[in-house]
Amino acid sequence: MITTPTAIITFLLTITVFVVPRRFFLLPYIVATCFVPDDQRVIILTLNFTVFRMLVLAGLCRILLRGEQVVIKWSRFDKLVLAWAVCGAVIYVVQWADARAIVFKCGVLLDILGSYWLFRQSIRSYTDIKYVFQILAMCALIMMPFVVSERVTGSNPFSNLGTVHTVIREEGAYRCQGPFPHSIMLGLFWATLVPVFVSFAKGKQSKHLFWGAAAAASIMTYLTASSTPLLTLIAVILFLLLFPYRRHGRQVAWAACGLTVVLHMVMQAPVWHLISRVNIIGGSTGWHRFNLIDQTIKHFGEWMLLGTRNTEHWGTGLLDITNQYCFEAVQGGLVTLVIFVFLLVMAIRVTGGWSLTKMPAEHQWFAWGLCVCLLGHCISFFGASYFGQIKVLLYLTFSLVGLVAEKLQSSLLVTQERSRLIVAV
Repeated sequence: MITTPTAIITFLLTITVFVVPRRFFLLPYIVATCFVPDDQRVIILTLNFTVFRMLVLAGLCRILLRGEQVVIKWSRFDKLVLAWAVCGAVIYVVQWADARAIVFKCGVLLDILGSYWLFRQSIRSYTDIKYVFQILAMCALIMMPFVVSERVTGSNPFSNLGTVHTVIREEGAYRCQGPFPHSIMLGLFWATLVPVFVSFAKGKQSKHLFWGAAAAASIMTYLTASSTPLLTLIAVILFLLLFPYRRHGRQVAWAACGLTVVLHMVMQAPVWHLISRVNIIGGSTGWHRFNLIDQTIKHFGEWMLLGTRNTEHWGTGLLDITNQYCFEAVQGGLVTLVIFVFLLVMAIRVTGGWSLTKMPAEHQWFAWGLCVCLLGHCISFFGASYFGQIKVLLYLTFSLVGLVAEKLQSSLLVTQERSRLIVAV
């Protein structure tokens, strides 16, 4: 159910969706994502409405009733997002074959496709993109003192808004989680935003805001006392430093694949056993993550076609799917997993390629920052399956890639048309 303070906030945010100018349309969605716990919901009959889901419905109503929708030239990437969402939903429903599965997946499709469509409708230019990240940067600066307070006191300041608390590691450190459902989700949310904040800080405007946001996001990531967010943060910082060498990204990717194959051949254990050695904080569950991947591969025949209903029999603790790739396989089978991986690869290619085009240095930095953000998600997927508010960030990131793909596709069509005219003349 929903607490009284959160109900009031939800009401105010819903009103905001309808009354704000179009330029500020995404403000309530970002505020809800950053500050409202995901467990807050209203249940009507068997329908489950989270706060964000209610805002999505409000946004759809506003755009359709006011006739504010714009024509979107769907790119191949947009179609791939649609295929991933629909394929995963259909296979899950076929696997469970009951009404509850249909209701559940309808809600998931509303989250994915509803938010994706709203983001694609609202973000149409570089100015719109920058405005969205300015709001996220301000949210980072506002949230940091609360997370620091949680680390100092061991009490979660957002507990009145939902079921959130502060866990203590065996080593005695507080695992801060703020309004997020888990400390890892808080850490990954802000860690994957660091490269985008830094890329905007390289521009001429709002330098102090974005540098401050990058610092605040890094501090909150550290205060989660979780290895996966910290490893992701280190990785994205290293990738950012490769900006001058991004032109060689394809060669580096193939070299990394080759090295992985060689390691797998020479190591006594599988190459994914290296995950079990990751222990930045101490007390991490790297072996569990290795075993999850190992058992997913060994049980390939079980989930290949339609996924599987239960993984508890795979081993101790393996009911907890802490790997997004394994989660896609378990929920949607091989087809959904392949589409998801191809979606990520295409997103990185689109943004990385965009950063190499002739445009202002500020735009090149943003393109690279967005590409690094996606690489950060790809890394974090090995240590976590997303739940809670961070999924909204993932859908937002995908929508930005969809916009870039649309613009690049339109630019390519214009170039081809000009070439035809030249040839005809």
